[in-house]
Amino acid sequence: MDAIQPRELRIRLLRRRVSRCALLAGGGALAAGGAAAAATSLYLLPSSDGKASGAETVASAAEERGPAEPLEGVAWASHLLRRAGFGGTRNELEQFAQLPKEEGVERLLAVEQIDAAPLEKRLRSMGFVLEPGSDGIVREMQRWWLTRMTLSPRPLEERITYFWHGLLTTQVSVLGPERAHWCLWQNELYRAKGLGRFDDLIHATAKDPAMMVYLDTVQSTKERPNENFARELLELFTMGEGNYTEEDVREAARAFTGWRLTRPRVDFPPGLSEEERRERFREALRQHRPQWFLAERAHDFGEKTFLGRTGTWGGEDIIDIVLEQPATGRYLTRRLFRFFVHPEPSDEELEPLVATWDESGHEIRAVVRSILLSESFASTRAYRAIVRSPVEFVVGLLRGLEIDPGDLFAGEGRRSAAMLTRAYVAMDQLLFNPPNVAGWPGGAAWLSSSTFFARLNFLDAALFPEGRPREVPLLAGRSDPDELLDVLAYVFLDGNLRDAARAVMRDHLREISDPHARRATAAYLVLASPDYQLI
Repeated sequence: MDAIQPRELRIRLLRRRVSRCALLAGGGALAAGGAAAAATSLYLLPSSDGKASGAETVASAAEERGPAEPLEGVAWASHLLRRAGFGGTRNELEQFAQLPKEEGVERLLAVEQIDAAPLEKRLRSMGFVLEPGSDGIVREMQRWWLTRMTLSPRPLEERITYFWHGLLTTQVSVLGPERAHWCLWQNELYRAKGLGRFDDLIHATAKDPAMMVYLDTVQSTKERPNENFARELLELFTMGEGNYTEEDVREAARAFTGWRLTRPRVDFPPGLSEEERRERFREALRQHRPQWFLAERAHDFGEKTFLGRTGTWGGEDIIDIVLEQPATGRYLTRRLFRFFVHPEPSDEELEPLVATWDESGHEIRAVVRSILLSESFASTRAYRAIVRSPVEFVVGLLRGLEIDPGDLFAGEGRRSAAMLTRAYVAMDQLLFNPPNVAGWPGGAAWLSSSTFFARLNFLDAALFPEGRPREVPLLAGRSDPDELLDVLAYVFLDGNLRDAARAVMRDHLREISDPHARRATAAYLVLASPDYQLI
């Protein structure tokens, strides 16, 4: 994705040729009453002048109907809430469209001033089974976080947690079911420190139990230093490739030797079998919250030369030296820019962010503020320049349609819940379990043929559970096709629903007599459209 400019990315996506037969085959037995075929036609629309191919017309129309630069009003509010959150409700869009840009940004950044107690109470009431070692705990963790993202009154807090989750990664599948809940502790760490000083976050992450087990710090000894954490600290977490040597990795690994986690204390009454002893230990492990400590016998106290500096460095010293490097500021501001703005920042765009990084003492909140108020963020180059991830797809539709995630994830029946879960898994982004330490690749990789069909299947399972249309709160009481499309276009497309696409959708909706099915189908069509796949 790195080589693709944002405008080109939009064109490639919107020009994607999708045959009607391929879509229907990939989509399976959809309950949306022909909506899949209508959605397909959005990618195959004929041009208004009859000269361009249908897919080219979609691309050119998307370019022509884009907002003016800089983004203002509803376009600005929608853009801000998509990037600094997971999309806004209709009321939120109306409110933020009236705010000065600085006030809107500050409102999102001031997370500590927003009462989260009702959210925590609601989450506790929903009965997520998050007890250590419980059956299906990973699935419950995923549902818990998707629900939190949807309901949180602090959208930027969840957004920055999601950013660190994809950068300072841990795979729950490596930890195993008995330690899966450690990833929840890590998640809370990223939420608590995600907007503060990066220094505090990275020091805490280095001693986080999930991270220490995932990257094998707990196994590193002075006789056999393990390089996994040292390497990823430099390559992926802080400085980026090309700014250190292999010798620096080896020397850093020596500094992290002897880092350990406390083990649970277990009493074994006489007469227990070996299996009973193992089960008693496993239960103690599930209930134990390990703490970091230094096992001095396993630590290398010798002199080390790291990034040109020599001393008897420990792990904390290595991190402090990394934080002093200009490369760290450049790398992290670039990662933040790519996450919030567009994939290809120039040196000129990054320069003021690096200055903010230095002047603020590495405060993430200050850098994010500079990004959200920058000319680059409000530019048409940034507008719809990032492919919507599966998580953004799901949370965005829940928030925009105002569907209670508790209703969605509970499901109206076992078959519906199973279909929803299968479709979510097939979209290929399982929270808490990225594919590797580098996180999810993102970009155009999110929209392969199989994952695109999975999105349609998810829409079908979400909007037509058990084959019956779900009531959509956003559209309650409405049935006129144009009125339905106006509301949906305002919430999801910034009002930019071009005439040809509207005509296809309107014609299909007019064929549906049942108002409930018409509302659900209208939502399906807009959420399956090319523009919704971009943020």
